[in-house]
Order: sequence, then structure tokens, then C-alpha cells
Amino acid sequence: MAESTSTASPKIRNYNGNCHCGAVKFTFNGPKILTAFECNCSICFKKGYKHFFPGPGDLTNIRGEDVLKDYEFAGKTMLHRFCPTCGTPVMGKKHSAPPGRDISINIRTLNDVDIWALPVKKFDGKSIEPYYQPTPFTGPDPTADIENSKTYTGGCHCGNVTMALNTQGPLPCGHEYIQECDCSICMRNGTILAYPKTAQVSISFKEAPRVYLFGRMFQEHTFCGICGVSVYLKRIPGSYDTANYPDWERKTPVNLRCLEEVEWEKAEVKKGDWKTKGVEYVVPA
Repeated sequence: MAESTSTASPKIRNYNGNCHCGAVKFTFNGPKILTAFECNCSICFKKGYKHFFPGPGDLTNIRGEDVLKDYEFAGKTMLHRFCPTCGTPVMGKKHSAPPGRDISINIRTLNDVDIWALPVKKFDGKSIEPYYQPTPFTGPDPTADIENSKTYTGGCHCGNVTMALNTQGPLPCGHEYIQECDCSICMRNGTILAYPKTAQVSISFKEAPRVYLFGRMFQEHTFCGICGVSVYLKRIPGSYDTANYPDWERKTPVNLRCLEEVEWEKAEVKKGDWKTKGVEYVVPA
């Protein structure tokens, strides 16, 4: 994957970034980030990466580099590094690039950067061989009885966690609410969520996925501990206002980025403004 060069402003500023739980923190100085680099390869898409390549010598790790877990695959040209506690995709490291041009920071980890307002430069990494082959779903079918249903399958990148979603007709038909949320955890993980009833979803795994809880502790954010891809959410019974949200505990939100053959060009992905609702996220000390 080739590196991106953002249009530079002469004014240098300081950027601070961190994984959600705060185990990993870093800082770097550089020109204002005016564009993000977005690759559609299998791992970048599943994690919703927004790449930025700091200049040589600009990146300063504050803490936690030794905590990061590495994942690589296929040609093994790049390490994909994530926090094993909260699952945040933090950075990538290219093996073949010269020093100073080998580190890709996930802009989603940076504080005070408006991801939705940031223009992107696209790279067609999906077309580069060897082509990604997703692991087939072999678990039990979802139990929901839906007329004129369609089933989507997929999973995390390494195939440790696979799942199936059964829905009424193709997703673009609008029977499922699809949302990209700007809360602190969803923005970092790059998830695009649908909110089907639990009976519509079947999840299978070899090694139990990791679970991350924070704040109000009302739902588990579940990600693969091997590749770091966020897969689904699990609601905690009795943890939410079911009087106003009666279906809360009967739903299992899933990350649609994990599913294959989603009709993205036709699906309506809404923007969910949850950043200002509930308890404000504070970067852990």
C-alpha cells in the first residue's frame, strides 16, 4: 500500500492520539491534516482505517507501544497494530518503507479531528493480489423466521469469528437501521452498525473474542483478539432504560463492515450524533 501525502499547510501543530482505554498514547507535530488516506483492502475496510503518514522523526510515543498487538496476513508487507484491551486500531507499520515513512497513524485515534468533515483520497488496495478470501460461515443459521429473507455472512479478518445476519430482503430495502456513530468508541473502531433482533444473528468463533466495557457499562464491544476487528455488540440486561427503549435487550448490533457482499452503493448509512449524548468521553490519564 502506497503512502499518502496530505496537502500541507505551513503552520505546524501538535496532535495527540490514544486508544479508547488509554493504554496507548502518542503525539506528533506536523502540518494541519487536510485529507485522509482511505484504502478499500480487506483489513483497512473492516477496520474503517483513516490513514495519515507523519513525517520522519515527528512521531513520539508517550506510552504503550509495547502493549500493541500486531496482526499481518497474506504477503505480510504491513503490521496492523491494535490495542488488545479496547480493540482500537492504532497504526500500521510497513516493512519495506524507509524510516519516517513507514508508520501510518489511524486518524480516528486523534483528538479534535472531525473525521466526517475530512476529505479522503482513495486507494484501490482490494485489487492487489493475493486477493482476500473470507472464511466461510459454518455455524448454525439464525433462528428468525423472516419472509422473503436474505442472509449475509462474514466475520473478522482472520476468520476466528464468523457470523450470519438474516434480514428481510437486501439491506438497501431499508428494513434494518444502518448507522455510523460518532461516539468515542464507534468512531475509533470505524464501525457501521445495523441493529437486528438477536434471533436474526448467529455468531460462531474458534477462540473466544475479546470484550471491552466502559462508561455506563450497558453493552459489550466485542472484537477479535487475533486481528482486532470489531464484530458485534452485546447488550447487558437491566443496564438501560427499557421503558423508553423496549427492544434494547432483544437486539444484537453487528458491524456490517464484517459482512461480505453488502450492497454499499445502495445502502443508506445514517450519521448518528451520539458524541454529545450521555457521559462525555475523557481521555484516560
